[in-house]
Formats: sequence, C-alpha cells, structure tokens
Amino acid sequence: MFCRLAICLSIGMVLLLPWPMKAQEDPLHLVIEEQLSELDLAGIRAFLADLEPEVRELLPPFDVRRIVRGEGFADLGEIMLALLRYLWGEVFLQTRLMGQLIVLVVLCSLLQNLQRGLPAGASELAFAVCMAVLTVLALQSFHSAAQVGSRTIDSMVSFMQALLPTMATLLVAVGAVSSAAIFSPLLLAVTTTVGTLVEGIIFPLIFVAAVLGVAGNFSAEFPLSRLAGLVRTGCIALLGVVFSLFLGVMVVRGAIAPVADGAALRTAKFLTGTFVPVIGGMFADAVEVVVGGSLLIKNTIGALGLAAVGLTAAFPMMKIASAIILYRLVAAMVQPISEPRLTQALGSMADSLTLLFVAVGTVALMFFVAITMIIGIGNLAAFAR
Repeated sequence: MFCRLAICLSIGMVLLLPWPMKAQEDPLHLVIEEQLSELDLAGIRAFLADLEPEVRELLPPFDVRRIVRGEGFADLGEIMLALLRYLWGEVFLQTRLMGQLIVLVVLCSLLQNLQRGLPAGASELAFAVCMAVLTVLALQSFHSAAQVGSRTIDSMVSFMQALLPTMATLLVAVGAVSSAAIFSPLLLAVTTTVGTLVEGIIFPLIFVAAVLGVAGNFSAEFPLSRLAGLVRTGCIALLGVVFSLFLGVMVVRGAIAPVADGAALRTAKFLTGTFVPVIGGMFADAVEVVVGGSLLIKNTIGALGLAAVGLTAAFPMMKIASAIILYRLVAAMVQPISEPRLTQALGSMADSLTLLFVAVGTVALMFFVAITMIIGIGNLAAFAR
C-alpha cells in the first residue's frame, strides 16, 4: 500500500513539473508570412526608394509586418507640421524672385513719373521694356512650376502602375475575382490616360492662359484678359469632365462586381460545407483564414498606397503654392505705386499657377479615390461571403 502511494505521488510530481512545449503558431500569422513571401513588391519598393527625402521621412519603412501591427506611420499633426515647414521654406527660397519683381515694378513706376514731360511714346516704350522683363521672369517661374507638376503626375502614374498588379493579386486572394478582372486593366488604362491627358492637353492650355494673361497687358488698346480667362475656364471644365467620367466609371463598375464575388463565395462555401460534411467544414475554415490574411495585407498595402499618393502630391503642391503666394503678395504690395497693368499681369500669373495647383490636386484625388475603391471592393466582397 505504501509503495503504491509513493509511486502515485512520484508520477503526480513528474506530471506537475514544467515541460518545454512549442506553442502553436497563429494560423493567420502563418498565412500572412506565406503570402508576403509570394508577393512581388519590388516595384513598390523601388518607387518608395526614389521618393524625395522629406516624403520618405513621413512614410513608414516598407515592412508590411510592421504596418499590420500599426507601427511606423507618422500622425496627422506631424504631417501637417512638416508640410507647413516645407511651404515656409519654399516661400523663403522665392524671396529672390520677389525682390526682382518688386524692384522691377518700382523702377517702372519711377521711369513713368520721370517721363511725364516727354512724349507718350517714350513712356510706353519704358513700360513695354519693364513688361518684357516681367514676362520673362514670370514665364520662367511658371515653367519651373509646370515641370514640378509634370514630374509629380509621372511619379503618381508610375506608382499606380506598380501598385495595381499587387492589389489585383490580393483581390483574387480574397475571392474578388470578378473585381480584379475588371478593375486591374481598367485602372491601369484610366490612370495612364488621365496622366497623359493632363500633361498633354491641360498643362499646355494653362501655359497658353498664362502667356495670354501676361502678354495681354503690354498694350491698353489690345487687352487679352478675357481670352485668358476663357482658356482657364475651359481647363477647369475639362478637369471637371475628366473627374466626373472617372468617378462614374469607378462607381458603376464597383457596384456590380463585388456582389457577384460575394455570391460566388457564399455558394462555394455552402456547397462545400453541405456535401462534404467534415472535411468540407475544415476546408471552409481554412479558406476563411486565407481570405482574412489576404484582406489584412491588401488593406495594409492600400493604406500605404494612399499615404504614398497623398504625400507624393502634397510636397510638390506646396512648392506650387509658394509661387502662388509670391505673386499674390507682390501684387498686393506694389498695387499703390504701380501701373494697373503690372498688377493685373501679376494677378493673372497667380491665377494660372492656381489652376496648375488644382490640376495636380485633381489627379492626386482621382488616384486616391481609385485606391480607396479597390480597398472597399475587396472588403465588400469578403464581408458578403
């Protein structure tokens, strides 16, 4: 009896000892790791590596595992402060041009006052010389701003071309096969078309409006301000039409495909669970895990894409905004002493730069909406299953 009791106590003590055990890894974590190893993210990494330093500082390192955990993103307040600091720095860099414009306007006013006793032709000649110099300075600054806008649109188009195949792959992984088949080629075509249209048609029209707005003030007898305004209005209307068509296509296409994907997923899940009772249920649960991991990766990469598009456009737009502030400020400062035509020329250049700012912002907004639609469509298809 005593021996049996001793044996039982010994066995109990052995069982109570801590045994090293390997914890079972989370199936969702395993699915995410496996899918990340299969995804081709080289294009996105290359684009992010080529971004400006101030943009890379605000974007998290391209580590999807960290971003899934919510690490690395700068908060909104930090981003706003960085944009304001950048804007102030760009305005400060524009002070040389501001000084040149102010000196030119003051010199023109002095020449006109000194030549009041001379024939009218001499005064007009002096004004024409001042206007010619002003036109050269203004068009040079506009050309620089237009180059910034063109490079920004090219960068956003390149990023969309790198991002969309990855997002299409993840849409297929979450079961949104119809959505991926429709949206991937459609968005690739639309983004390229929008970029080409804005750079090839709208930007040249804005440049024509800038030239007309400045050159129309050379002679009081031959004004061109109305024509410049007409060209700017045409640019705004064309931008509105492009944005409306883009949004309409996205909404119409996005309203149909997710419903079909969700219905197909529900049907497959029901048939599997009904006709293959045990293994089918296990298979359906495994599919749930795979879809959940793909959905998490898709949303994470989509959120990074939204941040990349927004910041890629934001900093160049701040550069263009600094030029707008410059011309508005100079026009307000010299209005009491300058010829009205000089002030009108400065205001017209500011209007053209504002339109350039709006064009870049509209393209960024369209791409932002496109990424948001892809994220939402994948979520809708997954939740409808």
